Amino acid sequence: MAGGGGKQRERRGAARREAATERAAGTAARADVSVAVAAAPARRRAPAAHAGKNAQRIPLSAVAPCADFDTLRSLSPADARMHVDAYLHAVMPAEEADAFEAMRYRWELHLVELDQLCLLRSVDLASAKLRRYRAAVRRGGHFPPLVGLGGDGRRVTDGVLLCDGYHRAIAMRDAGVHYVWVWLAAGMWEAKSRRSA
Repeated sequence: MAGGGGKQRERRGAARREAATERAAGTAARADVSVAVAAAPARRRAPAAHAGKNAQRIPLSAVAPCADFDTLRSLSPADARMHVDAYLHAVMPAEEADAFEAMRYRWELHLVELDQLCLLRSVDLASAKLRRYRAAVRRGGHFPPLVGLGGDGRRVTDGVLLCDGYHRAIAMRDAGVHYVWVWLAAGMWEAKSRRSA
């Protein structure tokens, strides 16, 4: 019986994490993202096969809208660390969030091409959640930034290992979005010494 209680707690925790992510996506303030990449021609989604030939096409931006973009972009490095750590603790069990050791890294908000995200094949994706997220993306919904480890290539945005946001990344890719905002662990956190030399 003890094992059954653990599974129930795990299911409740997963439901809480999903609800927190959906709340963040649905109720976040709408921010207009103005970056060079956003000037690319808008991609259009083909109408659904059952929608008929007069169906209205919905323009999609090349950049995924980011919830609270201006606020997140203005965070100091120390505040960004605390934000990423609090976000991870809000969307996953404490032991999993603690395993990320988010407070050990310097986090930067970067625009990353979806093709540069490395996804682990062992992650199980919930089809119902993917459908909800795809619909939200097509409606222009804003999502929190993904979380990843910066790549080892020439640029920190090349070969990013995605840590959180698999459903969002797949939904955005499927909807024709090309770029997404990602909190990247761009190096180890180095506290500034208060001593003078």
